[in-house]
Amino acid sequence: MTDNNCYVLVVAEHSDAGAQRLELQLSLSYNEQEKSLGQDTYCLCTETGACHYGGVTSWALDEDQAVLVITLDERASKVLDAAGGFRVTVPHRDLPILREALQRILGSRSSSPS
Repeated sequence: MTDNNCYVLVVAEHSDAGAQRLELQLSLSYNEQEKSLGQDTYCLCTETGACHYGGVTSWALDEDQAVLVITLDERASKVLDAAGGFRVTVPHRDLPILREALQRILGSRSSSPS
């Protein structure tokens, strides 16, 4: 989404508007205000409108089970009402693009065991 200065990955329960959803967003560039506010990192948002900058302690993509596990620190868990993180079953066909997107957004900020 270059028009919005953002790279976005969305994993959703289904495509309906009310579905459970996790968005991982990474700006393509940051201004001084974003830097001074600590918003010069990735952002996590849910379908409820809750958003939090940073907070991922680790992530893992189990390709055999087609499961994504994102572990959050205490503050992110509370803000996102996520009880420690997210566990998402994903279609096997989406694993390569999902791994690439996660590495782009979270790669330098968390671990990625296979």
